[in-house]
Order: sequence, then C-alpha cells, then structure tokens
Amino acid sequence: MDERNRTKKAQVIDFRRDGDFFYQKGMTSFRKGDFERARHYLDRAIQFNPNAVDYLCRQAEILSELENYELSNRLLKKVVYELDSNVTDCYFFIANNYAYLGEIQEALDEIQIYLTVEPNGTFKREAEDLYQMLSSELKELEGDERPYVTEHERGRLALEHGHFDEAIHHFKQVIEDEPDFLAAQNNLSIAYFSMGDPVHAFDAVQRVLQKDPGNIHALCNLTTFFDQLGQQKDRAAVVAVLGQMCPIYPEHCGKLGSTYLLIGDYQKAYQWLNVAEKRGVHRDQVFYYWVALAAYRCGHLESARKHWRRADYFSDKPFHPFKYNKIQDMMFEADASENFMVKDLVRKALKGEEEAYRLFALFYAAAHYMHDVLSETAQRAQSAEIKRMATRIISETRSGVRDANMQIMREVEQLAGGQKEAMKHPELYSFWAVIDAMTTASENDVKGWAAALIYLWNKECGEAVTQKKIAEEAGTTVYRLRKKIHELSCALRTKWDTTPHEQGDNKI
Repeated sequence: MDERNRTKKAQVIDFRRDGDFFYQKGMTSFRKGDFERARHYLDRAIQFNPNAVDYLCRQAEILSELENYELSNRLLKKVVYELDSNVTDCYFFIANNYAYLGEIQEALDEIQIYLTVEPNGTFKREAEDLYQMLSSELKELEGDERPYVTEHERGRLALEHGHFDEAIHHFKQVIEDEPDFLAAQNNLSIAYFSMGDPVHAFDAVQRVLQKDPGNIHALCNLTTFFDQLGQQKDRAAVVAVLGQMCPIYPEHCGKLGSTYLLIGDYQKAYQWLNVAEKRGVHRDQVFYYWVALAAYRCGHLESARKHWRRADYFSDKPFHPFKYNKIQDMMFEADASENFMVKDLVRKALKGEEEAYRLFALFYAAAHYMHDVLSETAQRAQSAEIKRMATRIISETRSGVRDANMQIMREVEQLAGGQKEAMKHPELYSFWAVIDAMTTASENDVKGWAAALIYLWNKECGEAVTQKKIAEEAGTTVYRLRKKIHELSCALRTKWDTTPHEQGDNKI
C-alpha cells in the first residue's frame, strides 16, 4: 500500500451517531449545568428512540430545571401511563411540577397516587412533607386561617426588625398553642442567639431535631451558631450532614444556600441559591444580595451585577445596609476597593440623608483609596459640607500633609477597635463633626480630642469607663482629657438643644 492510500485509510473513522451518543452528550452538558445544551442533545436522542424511558425521564428533569413544567409533565405522564407503569417515581415528580405551577389540588392528587402505589417508596418522606405543606396552603386559600399562624408572622416581623424580645414573646405563644409548629421553634432559636443567649438557642434547636432529626432549617441554624461561636469541630460535623442533603423545596434550597454563604463556602452557596431561584423561592432584597455576593466570589460577574441591581440597596429594609453583618464583612475584605458592590454602597451612602453614614463613607473611601469616588463627591455632592470634606481629604493625599481634624476621627476609629467596629457605631462620626466644627485645622491636640470623644460616647452608651483608662489608651493625659471633655460636652449640649428647634423652623 502506498503512502497516499495509507493516509487515506487512516482518516476513515467508524463512528455511529445514534441515540446513546446524543444521550451521553446531553448528560455531560447536564452535569456541567448547561441545561439548554443538554435539552438539545436529549431532543436528538429522543428522535432516534421516541419511547426510550431513560431518555424521556432525563429530558423531563432537564425541562423542570428550565422551568418548563408543563412539557416536563407531559413526558412523565407518557412514561408512566403509556410506556412503563412501574416507573412510579414519575407521580412524585409530576406532583412537584404541579406545585411549582401553583396547581395545588393537582399536586395533592398525584402525591396521593404515589403514596398509594409506593407506600415505602424512595421519596416517601419528601412526598409526605410536600403533601402537608400544600394541604396547609390550600386551607389558607380556602379561608381556614389558623390563629397561631398570625402570631408567628408577628414574631417573624419582629425578628426581622431586630426586636428580639418581642419576637421571643410571639414565638413562645405560638409554641404554647401549637407545640408541633417547628418553624416557630427554629425562629425562636435565632431570636435567642441574636440576643446573645446561645444556651436557650441550642435548646430550641435540639427540640426541633428531637421531633425531626433531618429538619434542614434547624441544621442550618446549628451550623451558623457553631460558626459564629468558633466551634469549628462541631460546625464541620453538621456541615457534613448538610453536604448529604439534596432538598427539593425552593425555600429549603434557599436556606441551604444562605447557610453556605454565611460560613464562606461560596461555590455551594451559589449552586443552591441558583436552584432556589429557579424553583420559585420568594426573592427579596437580601436574597438578591446573597446571590450577587456568591456569584462575585465565584467569578460570575455578569450574574453578580444582575442580582445586585435587583437588590436595590435594601431600600425596603427597616435598617441601613451598613448595619447588615454580611455587608460589613464584604466591605472589609482584602479586595473591597475593587468590588463594584462596595463602591455602589459608598456612593449611595454619600448621597443619603443620614449624616453619620455620609461621614463614615468619606473616611472609608479615603482609607480604601477610592480616589474616583472622592473626586466625584468633591465635584457633585449635593451637601456643601460633604463637598468640602471630600476636598480636604483629596488635599491631604496630594500634599502628603495630614489634616489634624481628620486625624482626630482616625484616632477615634482606632480607639473603637478599627474602622469596621466604628462602622457599627455611626454616631461616633456625628460626635466628630461637632469637634470639626468647633476647632481649626491647625488644632494639634489630636489625641486629647479623640480621647474626649470616646469617653463621652461610652458614657452615652452607659459603659462604665474611667478617664484614666481612656487617657492611657489614647496616649494623652487625664488633665488634657478633662479639658477636652468639658469643651465637647458644652458643644454637644448646644447641638442637641438647638437641633429640634432648627428642624422645626425648616419644616415651616
């Protein structure tokens, strides 16, 4: 055989592109999360063999992921009603699709069929849980309002607003009326932990797990409690349990995703939050922020920007976004100055109505070298005061000479435990603004003023501190501290006495 023929023969490949070929290609895409491509390949596979049960069931699963629940159900019904009545799991998946469509009665009917033909089936527990949840929803739609549900909602709202004592009162009342209402027990544990009472928090979690050892909300709460307490061995044990879970309900997927987010496992957080979103979980500003942060940490910038826009800076939340722990953590990560979400928040705060947060945002932008933000503020800020302060910070940077009054606030930040801790107490910046207004830039007693501010702030908060201790921490003398305390006290009293009157005049 000559060289030309050998080459020609070597290029002839025996290759069969049949149904199994496209099915395997589809499964590869499915495992990668590329559901549209997976659907395309499964369509090709089904063209080769329209009655292949495996092909049809997998395509139904893909269609459900793509939120095409009606077509998914048509395929599932073809399998169990026409091709193989022994594939009884189809009834359960049909019920799930109906649930996502909001067709509650149809979903209940399919669950009843599944539990009848498979009383000990693979999805028995999930089917029973889904039946209970949907039955409750149906009763509510029909007007069968349970009194303890209203009480629980009051507690949930109190918890969301940070009124933990009130929340505990409502949840206890619910549990007294309905001991098996586990959602109240789970929320009670969160309220206790938020109050700094881990003992009662753990007791509430254990009561849930005694009744339902696999309760995903209780296990997730337990994980975050251990994480915040630094009990890493205990946390790892619970995380191992969570890793074996594969929840179906969107709210369970969301809870799992948010838990992974809170403990810093962003890959799993992004995975489960996306599943929750696709399955129709309730989405609010906090949820969109969770997805945005997880996406950002995983390098999915387009998704991060999309969800961040939807978060809308928590505009309908009862507290400023800077008070949210996960926001605080994000703003003090190593890459914070490059994070578009952080810059958006700083810009928003600089345009906001709260003086304390405007001032914090200025000092934050300076500390994180956000020169573009400072330049924009110096040129276009609506507040003349903020414009002037931004200009002063820019002048510091250009000249290399520190503004003494600005240094007072930086000393205060250090005395408070760092800028992240100071952020949690924005009133410190309002106190500083009083000092800034009453002293000149040439004032050189930086440590004395910083010590006086910290001392008076501690007194306002009811903290028992001595002038000697504060003076030592600030690096000044008790004499200088007392002198500045007197001056600042008088200025603060004047401000507090005149502010209401001035605001009243403005309203007129």
